[in-house]
Amino acid sequence: MNQKTISGLAFKIENIKPSLKISKVEFQKFTNQETDPKNLGQAIHNILLGTELISVLENAYGEIEGILSQIRNWVSPSLASNLEDSQKHALEAKISLKLKELDQTAEIFKHKGQKLLDGSVSASVGADSHFYLVVGANGSPDNRINLNTSLNIPPITSKTLGLGALSISSPQTGLKGLMVLENALAIISRLKQRSGALKAHLREIKKHLTIAIENHHAANSAPNSYGQAKDFLQATSDFIKKNKEEY
Repeated sequence: MNQKTISGLAFKIENIKPSLKISKVEFQKFTNQETDPKNLGQAIHNILLGTELISVLENAYGEIEGILSQIRNWVSPSLASNLEDSQKHALEAKISLKLKELDQTAEIFKHKGQKLLDGSVSASVGADSHFYLVVGANGSPDNRINLNTSLNIPPITSKTLGLGALSISSPQTGLKGLMVLENALAIISRLKQRSGALKAHLREIKKHLTIAIENHHAANSAPNSYGQAKDFLQATSDFIKKNKEEY
């Protein structure tokens, strides 16, 4: 049974098919806390804040990914055994500056003053320090999303990514550095996947909450006449039938 909102009416429709008579209409009056428009509106507001936080993370991941890719491009030439010392020193200086830029980037990305890449949104911190997003009409466990377990963002610095001792003094150390960089890029890729999955989840929840609010308003303004509702639903069924015949 699917719940729909059509032109100001809220109802449940059972087994509607084109050309069939509509025999059952059930108007719904939403009066409990679970469907209170104010509570649902607050939940949507919270979801927008969560989406905003994810946008900050996406920007941070994009910048860090770009920095790591640039460093990888500089490390790759070091694998050549004929690289001159002056060339190595020049590359090492560039890499050092980029690693500092990475640390600064991880430090500045915040949401509402809260740092996001310092490990505070990691699943490994104490449960009492976890962040929750309330996405329902009340704060019950079923209506809360644990951001620490959903996003699970470890501390992001050049050292935590294994780049603190990055060296291109020889082809061997350059190869090791390249492997560490690939691993760091894989970490950022996984973090992007987590934030993307949560963003999609929040989008779906918001869609359902919006429908619930529309249904609430529609139910409160629904006509009292069963006959009017039946005529409306029959017209809807005829419209569905007409459109199917045109395809």
